[in-house]
Amino acid sequence: MDESVTVLLLRHLFPHWSITSDGGVWRAGGRVLISSSHLEGLLDLLHVADPVAVERAAGLLDEA
Repeated sequence: MDESVTVLLLRHLFPHWSITSDGGVWRAGGRVLISSSHLEGLLDLLHVADPVAVERAAGLLDEA
């Protein structure tokens, strides 16, 4: 998936987080600032930082 499309999808799934990708570094700002050099790592960190948001995102994806 194109990186810009991925950012848009993540912003939709995690509306309380400011998600960006710049130069191969993925960042999410919410109650805390997290970053990772890989998308999978960012998703793992989001799960630790905000498990309720991850459950909500999974529910939205199940509805699609």
